[in-house]
Amino acid sequence: MKNIKLILTAIVFSMISFSCETTYLDTAPTASIDASAAYSTTKNAAAAINGIYRSFVVRYLNSQGHSGHPAMMIIMDHLGEDLVIGTTAASWHVGETRWTAHRSDVNVLSQFPYEMYYRFIGNANIGIANIDKSVGPQADKNQLKGEALALRAFSYLHLVQLYGKRYEATAKPNSQLGVPLVLDPTTEGKPRSTVEDVYTQIKKDLTDAIALLSTAPARPNKSHINVNVAKGLMARVALAQQNYADAAKFAAEARAGFALMSDVQYQDGFQDISNPEWMWGFDHLEDQTEYFGGYHSYISCNYNSTVIRTYPKAINSLLYNQIPATDVRSKMWVKAPTAANSVVPPGGVRVPFLNQKFRLPGVPSTSAMGDVPYMRAAEMFLIEAEAKARLNDDAGAQAALFALVKTRDAAASQSTKTGTALIEEIMFNRRVELWGEGFRFFDLKRLNAPLNRNGANHIASVVLLYDVAPGDVRWEFLIPRREINANAQIIQNPL
Repeated sequence: MKNIKLILTAIVFSMISFSCETTYLDTAPTASIDASAAYSTTKNAAAAINGIYRSFVVRYLNSQGHSGHPAMMIIMDHLGEDLVIGTTAASWHVGETRWTAHRSDVNVLSQFPYEMYYRFIGNANIGIANIDKSVGPQADKNQLKGEALALRAFSYLHLVQLYGKRYEATAKPNSQLGVPLVLDPTTEGKPRSTVEDVYTQIKKDLTDAIALLSTAPARPNKSHINVNVAKGLMARVALAQQNYADAAKFAAEARAGFALMSDVQYQDGFQDISNPEWMWGFDHLEDQTEYFGGYHSYISCNYNSTVIRTYPKAINSLLYNQIPATDVRSKMWVKAPTAANSVVPPGGVRVPFLNQKFRLPGVPSTSAMGDVPYMRAAEMFLIEAEAKARLNDDAGAQAALFALVKTRDAAASQSTKTGTALIEEIMFNRRVELWGEGFRFFDLKRLNAPLNRNGANHIASVVLLYDVAPGDVRWEFLIPRREINANAQIIQNPL
């Protein structure tokens, strides 16, 4: 895996800190400091960990549409059926929508997440290996090591779901190929570990992170992982593994202390990390912009860019038509847009079922400086509800779902559905609630469900692809050609 060497050196040895005076857990992630000094003290170590968070949002492979993890959030929904490209003018994310980009080993999409998440892992490995030797308070060491472990787990969770086959709880151990497990600061090529082994490591890292973070000082900003976020990640892992008892347990623990947002806050544009429901996100500051490559440059309704003006995003019409008019989430899209009830930049196209969920201040907005939601308390309610429903705890699932739904729709009553009907109701709410936040491809894959875009408002000449059956080889990203060429131990996915 010589490619990992490039990834490690790219951020640790070549990226010098913009500010060596960065304080412990500064409110804004910054670039990494020089590796020679990175872990001599906990103050310097904090700057190095900040560098990992900052690398979440930088541009990769010199591609505007691939600016870090937020770009992958959008791409994951383009691979699903609920995010609709509104016109035939689209130039970005068409290959992703058609499921061709990730099935070419020389395409940016096969390389981008592989390089990015291994970059996070490489730098987390350096921190995990060195933080205990730093000079500084033990509490700070625990905090920083816990964050590094959680960041490594977060990265492997994405890699194994992208490049490996789905986890199957009834087929343990899952011996199908996952991704190489690199757990030390090394540039040596490694073979692909099994899906089972990757998940085992993810859970170990998160277990260790939770233990360390449970006694850590309070974080000063939501841009950093704390114990709640680590538990939220554990809930995601358990859901992917169909370990529904753990999913429900960790989801309930993760959301403790976070209030669901009000109707007014829900309509505020999903661009402010101070929202009480946001558990973790990117706090976007003016000196850290990606301009036309940022998350809101592609997902918002009013940023003044070619993408937003000419091919705005819309919601799947079949999904939207099920949302009650009394539900505040129905206001996040406009079914029949007019100048009076939808927000677009000057000259922007208005299409049916137009996205209004992600909206930046100002009309038009000339700044893409919106914050990015990585984890919200609403997701934890939905995980708990789904997990309990799949455990046949209908009453528990109904209660968890209603705790969320009643904050979105004052006219709602607690569901009386059971079994499959209740699961379908929960999944409907999950699709609506988390639209545009990067969950749909992973949900379809973990549930072994088909892609089905039929009967909705997708434009045939844009999507081309309407159906993909469960188990199709296209559910796996191809290993990038650069890695195949550099690492003799790697094995490609089925073509």
